[in-house]
Amino acid sequence: MKTLARFADFYQKINATSSRLAKEAILAEYRADDALQEVLKFLFNPFIVTGISAKKLTKAVTIAGQPCGSLHELLTYFQAHNTGRDEDIAVLRQFTADLPAEQQNLVYGLIKKDLTLGANEKTLNKVFGAGFIPAFNVMLAEKYGENQDYVAGKKFIITEKFDGVRCMLIFNDAGGPTFFSRAGKSFDDLIELSEEVQKLDHQLVYDGELLLGTDQKIDSADLYRMTVKVTAKDGEKRGLIYNVFDALPKSDLLAGYSAIPCQRRKAMVSKQLKKLTLPHVKNVPILYSGTDVKQIDTICDEYTNMGREGVMVNLADAPYECKRTKNLLKVKRFNAADVRVLDWEEGAGANQGKLGAVTVEFIAPDGKHYQCKVGSGFAKEEREYFFANPSAIVGHIIEIGYFELSKNQNDDGYSLRFPTFKCLRDDKDEISMH
Repeated sequence: MKTLARFADFYQKINATSSRLAKEAILAEYRADDALQEVLKFLFNPFIVTGISAKKLTKAVTIAGQPCGSLHELLTYFQAHNTGRDEDIAVLRQFTADLPAEQQNLVYGLIKKDLTLGANEKTLNKVFGAGFIPAFNVMLAEKYGENQDYVAGKKFIITEKFDGVRCMLIFNDAGGPTFFSRAGKSFDDLIELSEEVQKLDHQLVYDGELLLGTDQKIDSADLYRMTVKVTAKDGEKRGLIYNVFDALPKSDLLAGYSAIPCQRRKAMVSKQLKKLTLPHVKNVPILYSGTDVKQIDTICDEYTNMGREGVMVNLADAPYECKRTKNLLKVKRFNAADVRVLDWEEGAGANQGKLGAVTVEFIAPDGKHYQCKVGSGFAKEEREYFFANPSAIVGHIIEIGYFELSKNQNDDGYSLRFPTFKCLRDDKDEISMH
């Protein structure tokens, strides 16, 4: 338990100061300590998941766990066994059974990966070297309306834009699949998908959207809410469809860039999925490939009239870039933004005793933050719930729809026209107008 004792000492020291420079100095003391660095990598590496949550630790487990003689053995075990089985819970409990309460809580925090040091990945990479903690970033789209000239004269691909939950599928070295949100948080207990994706190429990372499978015609906003409800719940998650629109080698994702052209990547996904019968994994088909920009508006209008979200435009020869890029554009007739809720107010009339509106903060083209009220789009049940539980929305990021962002006539500020609540976005923690 020498490593655990050293980590406990380190944890106490680094949390005893709020100074960034002091924290960096404390970290620097461990530049030659490979064992402690292994613990930090385990805690901060977004690609390492354990499947263990606080709720699972309360589960009654009667089976005996595999003994681990050191913290190193325990961390190694959970890198290979990350589905949160009863056997895994038993391993953790057996390891911590005779530890002092302080060390026991540290181990639980490490395995749950919710232990805080007051330092982030950037700080660790600054002290221990670039790449010490790999970044988790995905390819994000710019808006087509602001970048139409960028597409002109180039070959592009049009696919449907799914209003779902962004999901990256990554296999670990042992072949175990993990589904990540765009923020790097793992989706646990995707029972049907975890079994089906074993047939996919484990050397590739898959990029797509999770949507609840249904035969009914449901508005995209309602379907999104239903999907979020399933992905956010505890326990087994069934009935989800993984709509795959891209894939790249795992090494390229870790490097933050894949030079493989978009059209080749999409062909790779299509070819692989055509050979397999996977009821819950679907290829996102290409709707058009060519240079006729008129097709963008034509197909977008067609899908909008069907109640769909819109379309995506990929430049055919473009690489996969782990950042927001004009090589990927989204085309929608109604804009969307992620804004932060600052306050709330009670409604009037039929909404008395319920949530009336929220005040949100958004970012305008001048880079400054402005505020506006959002009062439409809330379902009756949501108005009642948020009125009774304002902390469930105040301070959180919500997704809204709006017609346009306009400059005020009477001052230098900005406003959003017809802002409408769509849903909570607990998978995000930053304001974004994209």
